[in-house]
Formats: sequence, C-alpha cells, structure tokens
Amino acid sequence: MCGIFGLVVTQDSNLNHNDWRKGLEDLFLLSETRGREAAGLAVAMPDRILVTKDSVSATKMIKSPRFREVAQEIERWFQQPAGGLASIGHSRLVTNGLQGIDANNQPISRDRSVLVHNGIVVNVDELWEQIGQEGVVRSAEVDTEVIAVLIEKYRRENASPQKAIARTFDDIYGETSIALLQQDANAMHLATNTGSLYLCFNDSNTAMFFASERLICNQMLTGSNAIKGFEGGRIEQLAPGTGCTISTTSLETSHFTFKICEDHPAPEIAPLLATQKRIEDKAAEIQDARASMRRCTKCLLPETMPFIEFGDDGVCNYCQEYTPWQKTPESVLRERLDGIRSSDGSPDCIVAFSGGRDSSYGLHVLKEEYGMTPLCFSYDWGMVTDLARRNQARMCGKLGIEHIWISADIKEKRAHIRRNVLAWLKKPDLGLIPLFMAGDKEVFWHANKLMDAYKIDHMALCTNDLEKTVFKQGFLGIDARATTIHRPSSLPVIGKLGMVWKYASRFARNPAYFNRSMPDTLFAFFSYYVINQNYFSLFDYMEWDEDKINDTLIGAYDWETAPDTDSTWRIGDGTAPFYNYIYYTVAGFTEYDTFRSNQIREGVIGREQAKELVEVENQPRWDSIREYTQMINIDFDEAIRVIDRIPKLYSAQ
Repeated sequence: MCGIFGLVVTQDSNLNHNDWRKGLEDLFLLSETRGREAAGLAVAMPDRILVTKDSVSATKMIKSPRFREVAQEIERWFQQPAGGLASIGHSRLVTNGLQGIDANNQPISRDRSVLVHNGIVVNVDELWEQIGQEGVVRSAEVDTEVIAVLIEKYRRENASPQKAIARTFDDIYGETSIALLQQDANAMHLATNTGSLYLCFNDSNTAMFFASERLICNQMLTGSNAIKGFEGGRIEQLAPGTGCTISTTSLETSHFTFKICEDHPAPEIAPLLATQKRIEDKAAEIQDARASMRRCTKCLLPETMPFIEFGDDGVCNYCQEYTPWQKTPESVLRERLDGIRSSDGSPDCIVAFSGGRDSSYGLHVLKEEYGMTPLCFSYDWGMVTDLARRNQARMCGKLGIEHIWISADIKEKRAHIRRNVLAWLKKPDLGLIPLFMAGDKEVFWHANKLMDAYKIDHMALCTNDLEKTVFKQGFLGIDARATTIHRPSSLPVIGKLGMVWKYASRFARNPAYFNRSMPDTLFAFFSYYVINQNYFSLFDYMEWDEDKINDTLIGAYDWETAPDTDSTWRIGDGTAPFYNYIYYTVAGFTEYDTFRSNQIREGVIGREQAKELVEVENQPRWDSIREYTQMINIDFDEAIRVIDRIPKLYSAQ
C-alpha cells in the first residue's frame, strides 16, 4: 500500500550530513513505487520534531523548498551532534481522505505522537464512534489518525508506549504497519501485523534504517544507493504481530508482541445514494426489446453475441463446441508446493493479489490449507477500489502476510483512461472498450521484476476459466471461440499481428486515440502479449466453488461486499461497472451472462437459476459508475447520454 521508511543516526555514527541526506532521499525514491500521491517526513531531534508533508510525489518532495529547509536544520545538528537523530517518512497511495487536504497526508501529528502508517484500518468509523463518545474530535478523514488517538488514549491510562501500541493493535482490524515518534521520548517505535517492516543496522550499531520491503533494504546496501557504513549490514524482518522500540541515542532495541487475527464485526456500509431515476426510466423503454432477444436454449447467450449461431434445437455453437474445464489433479499442486515450501517462514511464492474474491480466496488456501508463506503483490494502476483495498487489509492483517504494493503514477494513469474514454465517446465502438483497462496489464511486467528481485520462482495467479470473456475480442472482429491458450503471451505471432491490425485500423477511423496515452497502451500490449508470464493458476488444480469462496471470505474474514450489487465478482475493479453498463445497454448482455453460461455448461448451475442471477447482476451500478466518471474527470451525464444514444444491436423502439 503506502511506503514507510526511516533513518536513525546516533552522535557516534560516522555518517555526515551529506550521507544522511542522500540516504533519506534514496529511501524516499525507492519507496515511491508504493505510492505517489503524497509524501511526508518527520525528523526527531533531542528538543523537537520537525514535520513536513505535501500532496506531491516523493520525487517532487525532496526538491521542495520546505524539504531543503528541514535539511538545513539537520545540517546544524551534524555540526555538533548530540543525542540521536530519527527520521520517519511516508510515500502515500491514497486509500481514504483526499490528498489535497494536508491533514489527510502523513506523518500524522496528534498530541505528543507523530506517526506514519502503511495499510488500512477497516473498522475506522466504528472506532471513531466509540472514541467520539469520550469527547475526542476527529480532525482528518485519513484512517491513520485513529491509530495515533488510540495510542495517546492508552498512554493517558498509564500504559507504556509498547502496551499502548499493543492495545491499539487489539482494537484495529486490517493491514497495519506503523512507525511512531513521541515528543517525550528519545525512541522510535515500529509495529506490524503483516510483517511489512524490515530493519537494517550498520556493523558498528550506530545507525539504522527501515523500509516496507526487503528489496528496498537490499538496494540501500549495495550499488549507488548504498549508505556509508552499511556494507554487509544485517536485515531483520519484524514478524507479524511484533513490534520494537529503538533508542534514538544508543540504538538499543527491545521487542514486544501483540495478538493478530482478532475478529471484528464488519463496518456498516453507507446506504445507497438516490438512483438515477431519469436514466432508469429511459432504460425501461427498451427493456422489452432486450427481454425478447433470442437466447440459447441451453445457456444464456443472446443473438447479439459475436459469432453466435443457433442450431435447430436452439442450442448455440458456443455450447456445441464447448470443451469442459480440465483440471490437473490436486495431488500435482500439492507435490509442487511441497517442493517449494519454506521451512523458516520466509516467502516461498508470490501471489498476484487484486483484492477480488478469487485472489483473496487463493491467498487463504495457500496459507491456511497448504501451509505456504505467500508474499502478496498488488499493482495499483488507478482503478483499484477502496473496497478492494479494505478487503486486502482484512486478508493480510488476519493472515499475517506481507503485502508488496507497486503504485503507478495514479494521476497520469487516470489521465490516460480519460483520454481514451473521451476518444471512445466521440465515436463509440464496442471493440475498443478494452482500451479502458489497458493500464492494468503492466502487472505482468512488475510481477516478473518482483520475482527476479526476491529470487522467488513461483507465482500463483488465482483466476478461473469460467470468467473467459471472448466477446470482447469478438466485438473487435476476432473469433476467439476455440481459443485454448492459457497465457496471452503464448498467442501465436500471427494472432498478435492480427490483433494489432484490428486495433490500428479502428484507431485510424478515430484519430482521437492518437494521444498521450499511446505509449502506455503499447507498453500494456507488450506486457500482456509479449513478455514471458511465469505463473501457475491455482484453480487449474482445485475446485472453484462460488458459494464456498463467498462463505469463507465473508464468514472468516468479514470480507466486505459492495453496496450497489449482490455479486461479489469484479467489485474490486473501478472500471467494470462502467464498461458492463455499456455492453448491457448496447448489446443486451454483460460479463455476467458469459460467466453464468460457462457455469451452466460445466453443470454447476441450472439455466433458470443463472437467468435469475443475471437479471439482478446486470442492473446498472449507478453509484460506482458515477464514482468512476469522477475519478477520471469526465461528465457523468454527458457520458450516459452518449451511451444511451448508441444504436442497439437488438431491436428497440
């Protein structure tokens, strides 16, 4: 999620001011991959704590006048070092609280505490309701504030800092790692319930630094990022459910523990906002036409499905040509995992973790049923929903699993999406809708880099074949019915060239696509269709049971569902409600129709039950659609107006 880090030097350290500043700037820049929306720094000197923060990236922060002012203050300390100098920093991936409001950025200062936090406190509203009854006033939207308030509350009850932190972790639910400085003590406190904190001490034990990832620490020990005196330094991971207190004058360290995986009730979800009645009334006018479409008598696919044909019995060619989902025996998976399972608790596999139901359940299975130690990996390209982040926090916090975040430049990514959506609205084309999601395909590029960096050869991808959506290629003019290729990168060259030609020819009809997003789109194609994708699909070896997955996630982890749909699928993707609304409006079906049709063919669900489900699942998710248009800064009413005026692929009055 966010990146937190710090650097502590004692008066006996042989680091000078330039060493300190370079080390801190390198920590800032290396942590920036975990969040680019805001940055902040707190520096504890023997007599005061300096704090600076802004809604800019770390790259811009370290070039700012305020950062230079802080560095000049610190330079005076190095001229006559006394006591210790402790710095904690934060590179923010926005989860809640607008970064444009300074109070929502970190470090958070509350009473005598200055705090940086990586993660999400899922039950933050519930905690504030309790605290508010005691007369404590909330001053920011960001969830980090409640951690500082709870620590201060327990300190006032005469708890030691370690006890106060432990009691706070008992109260909060979610994925949380913190670094804390306090005005009344020459000490820094670190604590984590996921293991996403790594410490490194120099050989003389006169300086140390910490970061959210081992990889960042490794980079600080060698090459151009190496800090003077840390060559060969030891890296120590704080295990889930542990913390430590480090004296800023001597680096004497004491450890403490606290419980993780405590159950907390799921927070109440805000009620739905008023539905877009005017639009729904208009949609009702074509409901009869949509309902009268010819559909397969076995599955749910309609006459508007690309390349569909119906036999004399009314059964479509997708059903006639369907190949059942062939599973590899579970014993093969077990044998594979037995061969890579770590004996010392170090990460033994990487899990691509979107926060959706399949990746969340896959994480549960690997840790709880197979005894693995997964290293979670999430790529935030700007459309990961806050709900998905909260669910990720639930899973990692309760399982005690380290979570690596790689964040794109969110503002720029959303600007690219905006450019392509505006281009699409000028000349709507169902075949080009996948461009809206091009930004997420870099996940494979980053996954490969992460596997190389951590020397982990195995990555689990938790997707299932029931979710195949070949109609997206179909609307581009590509018949993908018989596609059996598991990895996009293994598509034959002729197929890749054909796809490039299809896109290029449609771009030529709408020059608005030739905009600043083009390099990003091309790199997405390269990441998805060209580079090697080294992963195994967990559900190729085990049963995919929707009810079991939902019951496990909701029952064991208080996994949060969306307030505007009964489905648990795609609720972590901010783009899905928008593009499914387009498909439903223009073609009369969505991903849910193809998903449920595949379930019918597999014999796990009946046609009538599937029909009842999609009638509910296909209803427009107005709140999510409006949120999407706000995130990419396009006019909601104008976008819906354009979509509603697109000629339908089925008959309509």
